[in-house]
Order: sequence, then structure tokens, then C-alpha cells
Amino acid sequence: LDELPVDEQMAARIVTEANDAFKLNMHLFEELEGSLIKAIGRMVFNSLIRRRNRPERTVATAAE
Repeated sequence: LDELPVDEQMAARIVTEANDAFKLNMHLFEELEGSLIKAIGRMVFNSLIRRRNRPERTVATAAE
């Protein structure tokens, strides 16, 4: 790749395309991060609800 002839115009196009790709990737990861946070929140909420709805267990001790 170092040997390829690249003029100033081609270099500018390459940089522009790389910047556009970077921006698209950043937007994608921002969306994924939001989805991950939402999924984690849902899991925590469901876990708390399940614990709350479970009947309490009583443990018999040797003294009883």
C-alpha cells in the first residue's frame, strides 16, 4: 500500500470516507450501548420482581 500513487485529491477522499465510516460506527455503538443499558435494567428489574414475589422460606434451626 505504501507504493500506491495517491495524489492530494485521492488522499482527501480517503480521509473523508474514513471519517464518515468512523461517525457511522460511533452512532452504531451509541445505539448498542443504549440497548445494553436497557437490557441490563430489564434484567435487574425482573430479578427484583421475582425475589419479591417468591414466598419466604423458613429455615428450621436445631433449637426448635
